[in-house]
Amino acid sequence: MEPQRVEDHARTFWVIEPRYTTIQFSIKNLIFLTVNGRFLDFTGMVELDENDIRRSSVDAVIQAASVETGIKRRDEHLRAADFLDVRKYPEIRFQSTSVERGRDRDALVVKGILTIKEKSKEIVLNVTETDRSRSPQGEEVAYYGALVNIDRHDFGISYGRWLFGRTVRVMIQVQATRQR
Repeated sequence: MEPQRVEDHARTFWVIEPRYTTIQFSIKNLIFLTVNGRFLDFTGMVELDENDIRRSSVDAVIQAASVETGIKRRDEHLRAADFLDVRKYPEIRFQSTSVERGRDRDALVVKGILTIKEKSKEIVLNVTETDRSRSPQGEEVAYYGALVNIDRHDFGISYGRWLFGRTVRVMIQVQATRQR
């Protein structure tokens, strides 16, 4: 007798929608000022397993040259070798290593490897699922928020050691569309 095949309906794939997603950052400048910026060009995929969240994953790639702070001269400097060196290292990557339920019902803890300038470090994203709904086109969409603080020195970005803070606060708001 042949075993019955059971489809895994709990496993779904979601594409991060760049038009409706923001990746923002802030860093202290001269102790009392804060510089805010964002990345405009990125892609990402979420694999979600509702039955066993530990089998879920997240992969994302940010185009480093898409950094924007609203001041052209500063943006050019951030793209230069002193900071992101986008000619040599065009991508910033995040690949999850584990996903677990958080303390709250809608919370997840996503651990993963962040790679900037070919330097990799494990970070922890504290993620909250804020909503699931349908788009006007009838597509299923999910919304997530995440926060993380990273130490820029861990990634070889130490220029302006005394002028700029060491900690970069990253705030992410994601809209992802379920793939059929």
